[in-house]
Amino acid sequence: MNDALHYVIRFLFEIASFLFVARFLLQACRADFYNPISQGITKVTDPVLKPLRAMLPGYKNLDIAAFVAAWLTAMLMLFTLTLIANAYTGSIVALIGQGLLHVLLLLLSVFKWSILIVIVVSFIAPGNYHPALMLLQQITEPLLAPARRLIPALGGIDFSPILIFLVIGIIERLLPTLFQAVL
Repeated sequence: MNDALHYVIRFLFEIASFLFVARFLLQACRADFYNPISQGITKVTDPVLKPLRAMLPGYKNLDIAAFVAAWLTAMLMLFTLTLIANAYTGSIVALIGQGLLHVLLLLLSVFKWSILIVIVVSFIAPGNYHPALMLLQQITEPLLAPARRLIPALGGIDFSPILIFLVIGIIERLLPTLFQAVL
C-alpha cells in the first residue's frame, strides 16, 4: 500500500512541477503565447501563479513566480515522500537544496527530451506543423542556435544537438555532486 501511495503522490507532484517548469520555459524562451498548448499551460498554472506574482515579479523574460512554484512543489513532494517513508531527518536546508536540485534536473530533462523529440520528428515528418512541435522547437532554439554557430551543418545534417546533449549530460552529473558538497 505504501508503494502505491508513494507512486501516486510522486506522479501528481511531478506533473505539477512539470507544468510550472513548462510555464517558466515558455516565457524564458519567448514561445508563442497564442499556441493552444501554451494557452492550456497558462490556464492551468494561473490560479497559483497570479497571487505568487504579487510577491515575486518577473525579471525581463524570466517568470520567477513559476520557477519558485516549481521549487516549492518539488520541496513539498520530497517532504511528503520522506514522511511516508518515515525517513524525514528534519533538515530544512537539505530539503530546500534537494528541491532546487530536482527543479534544475527537471529543466535539463525537459530540454533533453524536447531536443530528442524535435530530432525524431524532423526525420519522420520534416516540415510538419503541429502546435506541440512548434513549442518544442521554440524551447530548444535558444540552446541550439549558439551550438549551430560552433558546429555548422555537415551535408545538411545538424550535429549541434550532440554538443547540447554532451553539455546537458555533464551538468546532470555535476549538479548532484555540487549540491552534495554545498549541503
